[in-house]
Amino acid sequence: MKKFGRSKAGAVDCNEDEADETGETDERAGTGTPNPGAVVDADGLRVDTETVLSAGIQDISNTLVEDFKLNDVLRIILETMYRAIGFRPVLLCIRDARSNTMQGRFGLGPDVPELARKFHFPLSFTPDIFHAAISKGADILISDVNDPKIADRIPGWFRDSVQTSTFVLLPLTIKQKPVALIYADKDHADEIVISERELSLLKTLRNQAVLAIKQAS
Repeated sequence: MKKFGRSKAGAVDCNEDEADETGETDERAGTGTPNPGAVVDADGLRVDTETVLSAGIQDISNTLVEDFKLNDVLRIILETMYRAIGFRPVLLCIRDARSNTMQGRFGLGPDVPELARKFHFPLSFTPDIFHAAISKGADILISDVNDPKIADRIPGWFRDSVQTSTFVLLPLTIKQKPVALIYADKDHADEIVISERELSLLKTLRNQAVLAIKQAS
């Protein structure tokens, strides 16, 4: 039975305590110390994380009761996460039903178009952290991709394509089926630290993305 533990930040980490019948294992990656609640944006200005997240949620709530373009809503959600947490990139991946893969589409941050082209992985079983996230609908924070407890669950395509030590996965599921994935990272190990309140707001944004996809379909 696969088990996911919760870190102090409330995000789901992988924990190598048990293996399920498919042979998957989970391994803990620590999350560091509590977030001070503010980040420095691309312009060097301090940003209050909760304020930016809450404002973005309100904007999306107002948008969803009117006519809207799905991509516009999704871009606002990504931008809110990007500004609030200070991620290096934030990328939205969309399921390609014909090839049964998850494919990078668009996002914010340095070299995102190139990153989107490289982000392409199968939805069929693979014993790695991406499959764990999308198959279980689990929000996952990897604090250090080189931690011996988790390193063998970081897929080769990711290591070859992305130069980062820490990242977050927020899957979007409808009727227990993955339809999209939000990926975000920072440069250095243990650099992503998310408080319980911030995580709750991030989940609300993710759920708004799911609602927007449902309403648009």
